[in-house]
Amino acid sequence: MLSLLHPYIFISSGAGKSYGGAQQSSSNAMVSKVGCGIIAATDTLLYLSRYHMGQAIEPFRQMQRSPSLSSDTYDACILDMRRHYFPLIPYAGINGLMLSTGMNRFFRDHRMPFKARWSVSGANMWDKIEKMLRADIPVIMSVGPNFPFFWRNERACFYVYRQEEGYIPSVSTKAHYFTVTGMDERWLRVSSWGRLYFLNRQEFEHYVRYHSTAILSNILWIEKR
Repeated sequence: MLSLLHPYIFISSGAGKSYGGAQQSSSNAMVSKVGCGIIAATDTLLYLSRYHMGQAIEPFRQMQRSPSLSSDTYDACILDMRRHYFPLIPYAGINGLMLSTGMNRFFRDHRMPFKARWSVSGANMWDKIEKMLRADIPVIMSVGPNFPFFWRNERACFYVYRQEEGYIPSVSTKAHYFTVTGMDERWLRVSSWGRLYFLNRQEFEHYVRYHSTAILSNILWIEKR
């Protein structure tokens, strides 16, 4: 499986180490409910800061020697990112345009040599994800809401992998951001809710075609300037 070159972000707590951040652990009720976009954005910026900038930049100095943050430090970081870069719409969270705007503003403020834009052509999505992973850049991705029938409850499935049993359905989601950290011909390896999951590429395409739309179910394309 094609993967990021370095260990992914993890948060240390009494329960052990997570795989990326978990919105449900936030002390802020709105972040806990609709903050998946902030989590994906912050984790990506943490990764780029540590592994592409030579040393961690503000506000990520505590990651200078380790890809791990304490849960309290991470929570404070998330709230700071929400305040300055990723405002949330009540009950809705953040859309792709707001996400790309916040990322580009952070890149400019901290002189990081990247640029971001929301959405790529559906026909090119897998190639773009592969290019980002080969460049050691995490991929923020969305399973969009049901469209045009927002009130429906069609969902995409996340799987866990067990050596004895293979890929097992675990949870399902819609209108949700997560981060891709690896891929092969059939599966995406993703970080969501602080856990490691897998998303079937063919099932994602089916969801987009029949239950959502490509502009909402897409990726944040990040490249070096």
